[in-house]
Amino acid sequence: MCTRCGALRHRGGIGLAPFDQALSHRSWTISTAIRKAARGALPVAVTASVLATGLTACGTAEQLSAAQQVSKAFDKVGDSKSAGFTLSVDATPEQIVAFTKATGEEADEKSARGLSGLSLSVAISADKPLKEVDAFKKEAKDLSLDKSVRVSYTVADKKGTTLLEYRQLDAKAYLHIDVKSVLKLTGQDPSEADTATKDLPPELSSAKDVLNGKWISLDLQELADEAKKKDGAKGATPEAVPSVDPEAAKQLVNSLKDVFNRTVTFDDKGKKDGAEHIWMSAPARTAVDELYKALKPLSGKFPQQFKNFPTEAPKDVPDTKVGVDLYLKDGRFSSATFDLAQLDTKAGPGVNFPVKLTFNEAAPNVQAPADAVKTTSDDLMKTFLALASGGAGPETGDAAGADSVPPMTEAAPLTDAQLKELAGLGMPEAQARAFNKIGMSFEEIKSIAQEK
Repeated sequence: MCTRCGALRHRGGIGLAPFDQALSHRSWTISTAIRKAARGALPVAVTASVLATGLTACGTAEQLSAAQQVSKAFDKVGDSKSAGFTLSVDATPEQIVAFTKATGEEADEKSARGLSGLSLSVAISADKPLKEVDAFKKEAKDLSLDKSVRVSYTVADKKGTTLLEYRQLDAKAYLHIDVKSVLKLTGQDPSEADTATKDLPPELSSAKDVLNGKWISLDLQELADEAKKKDGAKGATPEAVPSVDPEAAKQLVNSLKDVFNRTVTFDDKGKKDGAEHIWMSAPARTAVDELYKALKPLSGKFPQQFKNFPTEAPKDVPDTKVGVDLYLKDGRFSSATFDLAQLDTKAGPGVNFPVKLTFNEAAPNVQAPADAVKTTSDDLMKTFLALASGGAGPETGDAAGADSVPPMTEAAPLTDAQLKELAGLGMPEAQARAFNKIGMSFEEIKSIAQEK
């Protein structure tokens, strides 16, 4: 859960204090480290794909050759009908403890052991090459309703135990959480999940299914239809997504290429374990400042893409050269490794936090689980409220069970203008109202939307 949502955690757990403490006291494990990894390794690696549109001046012939290899490798990702990416924490528990101590976040040994080896895997497949799928070409397209695309997200520990899995296919969503493994990972008693299940009232069967580790399913088309009915009842009409001026798009691409040509370098390091090893690097602060200068004049022409463009360039970027190790096999992207410590000015010499991004063109085939329990949006809402409010029933504020949980503080209802602003950030109205109903303010909900 996002670190900005501490208020939500303080309002209660799922009716069992240890589980709430596991997610609260060790929230650094998921929210900080994985978010840093995604913001660090992924953008640096994906930057190389922009070069596929054409590099004009990389300096030496060696750099040009290496850059072209990377460009072509990323280009081939979209040529396939499937793709699988896994972002994993390669840091050892000792490295994690040292890194957090240096940066002032202080992860304990138990958290470090749980985080080490933790991974997030994404598998996607389609009926045609990915680069031809509308959902990837147009931001306005709703991927969840595209029956030609199948997606799964899996969070697993270093032993490969699946902690959470979400699948999406045929306009249906499937969710599975191994609550007991999560409790065990964070040093808690797995039996607390059984205790919580007993304390929940009968009408919260969906919450019981989640705690018992069952698959639950939701019809995304029904959910979309419900949203349309509500909008129709209020007389609302969906706003058209502003189209992007082709000339502005061309200017943007040219500006990015110009910055990358001047700041990013590629060094061919030969072969390692049968893969081509290329070091892609750039002076961090210079690159960020140059990107800001290039994008700022164009940001107003991309209202959807640059909704929250900063008023100034980030000041906390280290004034050092940072880079990522890219590995290519048979001309295709294979993996990338990145040291998060490069991005933190507090991390001194000898402090490292390596993460790894691997790619597999033959992604696992995403299929619907046979034993999923169908759940309605109302059931999910009740479950969400129960888990967040300490096991209370949907119509009462009293916690189920002997352990009392601090009651939630009501937040000011969201206004139409606030809902519209959140929708502009990509958060559906139903989700925003759910967060608001459990006591989250507009600013807290907005921070979540901005983290997406």
